[in-house]
Amino acid sequence: MSFDTARPGGERERIRRTKRFAGWLACCLFAASTADGHHSFVGFYDQNRIIEVEGVISSLSWRNPHGSITLDVTDAAGEVTEWQIETGSISVLRVRGLDREFVRIGDRVRLAGEAALRRENGLYARNMLLPSGEEVLLSIGVTPRWTDPETAALLEARFDDTVAEAARREAEGIFRVWSTVLDDPRSFPMFKGGYPLTDVAAQRKADWDASDVVQLGCAPKGMPALMITPFPIEITRRGDHIAIRFEEDDAERLIVMGRPAPGGPTLLGRSRGRFEGDSLVVETDRISAEHFDGEGTPLGAEARLVERFTPSADGTRLDYVIEIDDPETFTETITLERYFVWRPELEVSPYDCSISH
Repeated sequence: MSFDTARPGGERERIRRTKRFAGWLACCLFAASTADGHHSFVGFYDQNRIIEVEGVISSLSWRNPHGSITLDVTDAAGEVTEWQIETGSISVLRVRGLDREFVRIGDRVRLAGEAALRRENGLYARNMLLPSGEEVLLSIGVTPRWTDPETAALLEARFDDTVAEAARREAEGIFRVWSTVLDDPRSFPMFKGGYPLTDVAAQRKADWDASDVVQLGCAPKGMPALMITPFPIEITRRGDHIAIRFEEDDAERLIVMGRPAPGGPTLLGRSRGRFEGDSLVVETDRISAEHFDGEGTPLGAEARLVERFTPSADGTRLDYVIEIDDPETFTETITLERYFVWRPELEVSPYDCSISH
């Protein structure tokens, strides 16, 4: 059984919202659930047409950037139709303390999300209602649909206590696993738009086609876009230097301490760092990424970044500030801010990205 809850709006507004949504997806990650990963929705799902389906799961696969479900839906006449469902990523589930066993083949579930554009029986699921009556939020930035937001019967999170115990023993200053507060805009997303662009950059942005974003595949993000990640990061020592490990893309940034970083341009650039009190200050240049964000804002070859990572006195919060100096793109220095929180129960897990449609 399916239920169509289409939203009103003109075609021009639909296209505008769809392109903005694609840009948001591209620059966010889990991206946001808006970036659940690197996958653009342009040409695949209609954000303005929300539908519900109920049926029995016949196949199930959790992966990044999206999971997939085949759902057998029976209509009033008893005819069974196979629906192809995409969902949030396995990384989203892990952050929420859910493993892939919370639902199984043969379970009857209800799903709600954006209707597919390229096939009749498809949707991108944001919410799932389990046979137990518990609701699962499958994407980032989603609110309960069938249960009271104040007292929602959400599926209970479960974490490995031994992981948290080890993290608490080993935590030291900035060196720990940090994650995102997904429902606080001060933490996520970091890119807000409205930047002061040069004439050349404004034209390049205007010419950008949202349907061409590299997020159609598993292409890695560059700097500074990677720092919007909604998934866990870990700051660790690497000999005399510092590494930042990301679950997203399985990326790793090496921060060379006390001297210039060697090598030519890369997506993440070349970074050198120093401590100022408890704050880690990182200067990055030689970035080969073409775009600053996921909305077509370009990034110049001479862009320079200055980042400041500052842990709170109790080690539970990490404030992050980045300044971007890029005279090809911006008419002034851009400053962005966000924060991470310490999640001792989380680990940086393999991303294992794969794409199928």
